[in-house]
Amino acid sequence: QPQQQFVLDARTGQMVPVAAAGGAAAGGGGVVAGGAAPAPAGGVVVSGGAGAGAAPGCCGAGGAVCCGPAGAVCCSTGTGGGCGAGCSGGLQTGAMMYVGSSKGDWITETTYRYVGTNKGDLMFAAPVQRNWLPCCLALLGLLLLGLLLFFFIGFTTTTTFAAGHIGTCLFWGDPHVQTFDGARPSFYGDGEYWIVKNDNIKIQGRYMGTKYTLGLASTQKVAVSGPFIGNHKIEVEPMQKEYGGAILVDGVEVLPEFGSLSVGGAIIKYDDSGELVDQATSRWAKHIVHMDLPEDVSLTVYRWGNYLDLKITMPPKDVDGSCGNFNGNVDDDTTQAIFDRIGARVPATDMLFSRGASAQFTPEEKEMLQKYCSSAIVAEAKLHCVKELPADVNEVGINACIFDQCFGMNEHALQTAKQFASEEERRSIGLA
Repeated sequence: QPQQQFVLDARTGQMVPVAAAGGAAAGGGGVVAGGAAPAPAGGVVVSGGAGAGAAPGCCGAGGAVCCGPAGAVCCSTGTGGGCGAGCSGGLQTGAMMYVGSSKGDWITETTYRYVGTNKGDLMFAAPVQRNWLPCCLALLGLLLLGLLLFFFIGFTTTTTFAAGHIGTCLFWGDPHVQTFDGARPSFYGDGEYWIVKNDNIKIQGRYMGTKYTLGLASTQKVAVSGPFIGNHKIEVEPMQKEYGGAILVDGVEVLPEFGSLSVGGAIIKYDDSGELVDQATSRWAKHIVHMDLPEDVSLTVYRWGNYLDLKITMPPKDVDGSCGNFNGNVDDDTTQAIFDRIGARVPATDMLFSRGASAQFTPEEKEMLQKYCSSAIVAEAKLHCVKELPADVNEVGINACIFDQCFGMNEHALQTAKQFASEEERRSIGLA
């Protein structure tokens, strides 16, 4: 199929179609335009357009290009000939190349030179820009997901317990505590605390100071209730009347002497047998209340003159309180962590105890706070306590909570309190 051919007009330097050059004729392997002399094989002669006479023209073969004035015959005869008489090289090779008769079209090749900023008409296409935003957002999302998983898994580690595992929580003294997971928090401020709590099981403790502990609390009373015993309420108090001196079921005193009874699926036995939690109490007569409760829960209460020791056993359950959250992670059963999860004290609306008690904040406790708890820690603890305490708490309750925040992980705060005891107090408790 014929293709359009172009030649170079030597005067204007423009490419023009052969048909537009005015009656061109071909001879040999060349092209002649506008009445110019016939071109030899392999050559080209171009006139400046239609009209008589020869015009400047160009010819070339084998990569040679020759140009001359009007009337010149620019190409010598023969294939591959050089420039003819009166002609010289006028164009750079590479601007146009002849590939021979019937062997192809004219091919143009373009070169560029820099002429200065904003002085040319070339446009540079910007390189392809890659939009990294979606990739970055995806990576950021994965990072945040990883952090969330680390937070919730790494900081709330839960152990899978072996079948038949039974956990034990112990209370003794002022009060020392060992949680189901083996942590050792302490609770020195006066008030009512959750010991074990979930929707079905509710065990509360009242922690109050004595003269022997210089105001640091010991366990003074325990109460059990909840749907698992038909919402009956069992309370146990120390032996001395000053501190209650009774065992109560639904507010009624029971078992004034050793014996047993059943209520709401719970079996209560009162006797003088059982392994002690604190061997230091072995010199005293034993008065021990054993409660076999539903859901394989057991509570043993050791009644002493002005305080109680406790032992609670149960299989793993979703619980929380002073006995911890029973998840196998010892590190999250600190005093502060327990308060953060369940509150620092029991609200009045949830109180199980039949008889009230007034919280105290002793001079020894006040001096300990001033000397051993910095003002920055006290200020932070107060913020926590205001958030974690019931809305109707008074200043004594707030101070007792702050004391727990400062000394809750110190098992031997009583030794520090003794430094601040008066001479009379020391004599009364046998320290003088």
